[in-house]
Amino acid sequence: MRRSGGPRIEMIGTPIAHVRTPDLLNGLFQRDGEAPRVVKKRLGPAALGDHVRALRQDRGVIGLVVTTPLKTAICDHLDRRTKLVALVGTANCVRFDEGAWIGANFDGLGFEAALTEAGVSLAGKHVLLAGCGGAGKAIAARVVGAQAAALAIEDNEAGKAAGFLRRLRRIAKGCELSACADEGQGYQILVNATTLGMRQGDASPFAPETVARSETVVDIVIADSPSCLQRDVRKLRKRFIGGTAMVQGQVELFRRFLTTAAASETAVARAVERSQRR
Repeated sequence: MRRSGGPRIEMIGTPIAHVRTPDLLNGLFQRDGEAPRVVKKRLGPAALGDHVRALRQDRGVIGLVVTTPLKTAICDHLDRRTKLVALVGTANCVRFDEGAWIGANFDGLGFEAALTEAGVSLAGKHVLLAGCGGAGKAIAARVVGAQAAALAIEDNEAGKAAGFLRRLRRIAKGCELSACADEGQGYQILVNATTLGMRQGDASPFAPETVARSETVVDIVIADSPSCLQRDVRKLRKRFIGGTAMVQGQVELFRRFLTTAAASETAVARAVERSQRR
């Protein structure tokens, strides 16, 4: 199947009306006179298989950006995976190379870029992460890779965090890992990687006293109005890093992966870093 127009990149998932990635990526392409354009496609897990089969016949599409709830499900349709995707089992970016679908995950690097922009380092920190889904796993891997002192992951699904942490220990290198929070521990960095906060009335993933003991709170949710967590952070005057900053930290990484032959997330990050030094 061929379609008219230039090369396209689809952003797939649901809900998707609120996502900013397509606009940000299109801004980069237009600024630099590059042909690809990013379009949104509202898609749930039940329709993913049929859509993938159609895309494999559509030579106009060069790749995907993947959001909730498809980051795990898309891995079943990949021909190749980066080492990170093999470890965490989730992908948020897919490049089509001569028919071969290659999955990568830039959630962790985008998360770290947002912290760096805010002057926060993960090295030596104690981190509490709520949510062990598509983004949460990639963030956890980055926390460990950035030499945090300790990482605790909490998830409502029994056993989910513990099972993932058994795999994560392969790269832990001295980072203490736990599948539950230590109530006596003051975590310096709190990360909300759940969907709590997307809907009005959602509870906070962290108790106010946990927020009070922290230094920095990262909420990857992008919502129209302040969440319960954000209100607690504001009241307690803690440093807050929102989901938009994490998205902005990934946009150039997405572009490089989708339009070059980069083989890994690390290779992409190094290329971006070199370009920014010029």
